[in-house]
Amino acid sequence: MIKKIIFPKNTYDTRVSIALLILRIVFAGLLVTHGWGKLSNFDATAQQFTAMDMGGTIAAALSVFAEFFCALGVVVGLLYRLALIPMIINMTVAFIGVHKGGLMGEHSGELAFLYLAVFVALIVAGSGKFALDNFLFTGKK
Repeated sequence: MIKKIIFPKNTYDTRVSIALLILRIVFAGLLVTHGWGKLSNFDATAQQFTAMDMGGTIAAALSVFAEFFCALGVVVGLLYRLALIPMIINMTVAFIGVHKGGLMGEHSGELAFLYLAVFVALIVAGSGKFALDNFLFTGKK
């Protein structure tokens, strides 16, 4: 049952798979660069996250995990749906917790909302044909 949810049969048309690949590369790829900035300046990132209830270091580590490591997984299609879950949670926290759900104004959460919408669409749509999961876990070469 779990395998069918995480690695469903891939019956995608090639054009749909190309479109999903482009979305994965663009949106998750941009998030990887954002996560890299946080990872490479982790001490400064942790200090910026001190307002979070769980502490700056833990919150920053969770954000780096979602934005760098999970986003890399989405780009290449490795553990695709599992990798999207922390990314969706991270963007939800950014949009609601940090930006107070605001789509307009000086501290708008518009970008976090855009990422959130795309990641929710990607988790529903799946990875398409061009993902490592298809080669590693479904036996299709």
